[in-house]
Amino acid sequence: MIFWLVWLVVGLGIVVLATVLLLPRIMLRMHAAAIPARDRAVGRLSDEHGSVTLFEPAPSVRQYIKSYRIAKDGEGLYFCGEWSRLIAFVKYELVVYNSSNSIINILRVKEKFNDGGYTHLTRLPHNTDYVTLRIVCVDDTPVRAERKRMNVRYALWLALLCVAVAFLADLLLWLGVTAYLRYADSFTASLTIPIKFWAELLGFAALAAVVFTLTAALARFFLMRKGGER
Repeated sequence: MIFWLVWLVVGLGIVVLATVLLLPRIMLRMHAAAIPARDRAVGRLSDEHGSVTLFEPAPSVRQYIKSYRIAKDGEGLYFCGEWSRLIAFVKYELVVYNSSNSIINILRVKEKFNDGGYTHLTRLPHNTDYVTLRIVCVDDTPVRAERKRMNVRYALWLALLCVAVAFLADLLLWLGVTAYLRYADSFTASLTIPIKFWAELLGFAALAAVVFTLTAALARFFLMRKGGER
């Protein structure tokens, strides 16, 4: 009995770790493959804490935030933008990249009743190299998202995501069914399931996981291209 309990705990631990650590990394890379990076550095200056880099966002963003800076103070790196006009409510997204051009985080920020001056300071990870800025919603009106067309990198990361989700779904199902069988036979391992049944069960579970993942990912991709994200 102890063996089967340890086996179940270890198996569930693998599922949880993979879900928490692996899937978000794949999804971040899918996100990176779908968005254009149109922001550009326009200048550098220094203050008492060090270098300050000034950026100009994409043309679609500049009607709301005309420029922003990535700088450092006593608490670390931060983002601060300069508003183009007064806005009652705005939600924007910062996609954070490191020096290897890999996404390390996506920060979603909400602000109300700006004074036409500057945004709040948004803290950035210590290994931030640059960010891209996207306006998601202004005064409860969604702003159309700029997205690349479907491309090979996105398709490859989506395929990897489908494989990972299918594997985790099958692993979780196998753990659950096996644990139930061991409980039903009082941990004597006397109850078994034919290999053919296992193959059908795991095959259909993997197929369902792939269909669900593909449907959700593609719906989100094309919905965001049409500006449907809120």
